[in-house]
Amino acid sequence: MTIAPDASESLRTTVVPLVERAGLFCEDAAVRPRGGRTQVTVVVDLPEDRTGSVDLDTVAALSREISDALDADDAFLGGAAYDLEVGTPGAERTLTAPRHFRRSRGRLLALRTQDGRELTARLLDVSDDDTARVRPQDPPGTKPRTRSRPVADLELPLADIASARVLIEFSPPADLEDLPAGDADDTHPDDQVEG
Repeated sequence: MTIAPDASESLRTTVVPLVERAGLFCEDAAVRPRGGRTQVTVVVDLPEDRTGSVDLDTVAALSREISDALDADDAFLGGAAYDLEVGTPGAERTLTAPRHFRRSRGRLLALRTQDGRELTARLLDVSDDDTARVRPQDPPGTKPRTRSRPVADLELPLADIASARVLIEFSPPADLEDLPAGDADDTHPDDQVEG
């Protein structure tokens, strides 16, 4: 099976306006071979100034709209059959760009710095100069350590973070609403709809 080199770009040209009209951000749009079939994948997310998750109804409606637009475009894949998957980055996403960190305000992260230090921390905010303010915490599922004084927030330039991943919390702290993140919610699973 051969897929034209510009198929993913053609897909982006079609879907990005639809995604933006839905008030979302197109994280990825790609056409790949998978098991003898053509897989069309679109990953959407909320804009970076919002926290929380894209709801399933929005993903389902967008999936139908994208499917209709691609089916109506005879030039897309030369009219060949394809499998469409529209989804979100997932609950335990890896953070690789400044917008990913901004979207994850209020969430608990597993971080590794460029110098090899590993820590679990709540992401409180990301400044305009791409510096993350985090509050170190005990990893989920471990017995909290007794501390004689409160843990100080850390300032970490995003460039100093080698890897970061959102951790799932089933019982976020009660004061989460008081953090700069506002309406963060880690309990939603990855919303994914196949069309």
